[in-house]
Amino acid sequence: MFDYKLLAALDAVVQEGNFDKAARRLCITQSAVSQRLRLLEERFGQMLVVRGTPARATAAGQRLLRHVRQVGLLEQELIGDLQGDVDDDYVALPVGLNNDSLSTWFLDAVGSVVARERLLLQLTVEDEGHTLALLKNGDVLGCVSSTATPATGCVSSRLGLMRYRCIATPAFAARHFSGGVNRASLRQAPGIIFNRRDTLHLGTLESRFNIGIGDFPVLIVPSVQSLLDAVERGLGYGICPELQVAGRLADGSLVDLLPDEPPVVTLYWHCWALQTPRLERFSATLLAEAQQRLPQ
Repeated sequence: MFDYKLLAALDAVVQEGNFDKAARRLCITQSAVSQRLRLLEERFGQMLVVRGTPARATAAGQRLLRHVRQVGLLEQELIGDLQGDVDDDYVALPVGLNNDSLSTWFLDAVGSVVARERLLLQLTVEDEGHTLALLKNGDVLGCVSSTATPATGCVSSRLGLMRYRCIATPAFAARHFSGGVNRASLRQAPGIIFNRRDTLHLGTLESRFNIGIGDFPVLIVPSVQSLLDAVERGLGYGICPELQVAGRLADGSLVDLLPDEPPVVTLYWHCWALQTPRLERFSATLLAEAQQRLPQ
């Protein structure tokens, strides 16, 4: 069943997005890639790739890809261990995480283990509510997520709390919220969001004030630092990590619009249950450091 030459063709087609690029990557003809993929699909009795632009894996294809990528990492470490040079070789480590974590605590937490274990971080940034899909699809070996329940074959560990502050300049707050922060004022004030999948900002407004994405003026600034810059320029109000804005709140250059009930997200680390020694050490360091850096 598991012919890794055929599985490599599946992996190449999905990663490259089409058969021609996959053929160049594997140094074979396009017809050979098609033949290998067709044979793999015949063996499993179902479609593994949706032939589109770009080509993408079906649910069954995603499960196979997760397996083949996990096996590839295990083999890489095993070969290095048998040859006695496991500590001398770099190993790629694909990780999915949210931009707020990347911009605040994550790199400080894993910097030492990345250098010590000679890991090549391959970071994919996605909303914390969507990173788990990257792990399920086999795109990453671990992810930081706001979801507690692990995927099949994976484990989940609590990292800590990510606290946020709904902030604006004092002048902006006086102009738009002189009568208080309520549904009426929020429908008129420009809000700055990361993107239209910004579940934190949009979810806060929807759950607390019954305000949807089309109910208030929106600026879209898809960068954590630039979003803060836009708030500081008085272009709107936004929700930013407390780790990023604590100093500005303390000196009064920014004000907290929701001081009594700041948004909070619980973060979890998800990875495969079957881990390589390096991934185990990475996970252990990440958990220990996160618990020191994030409120529990």
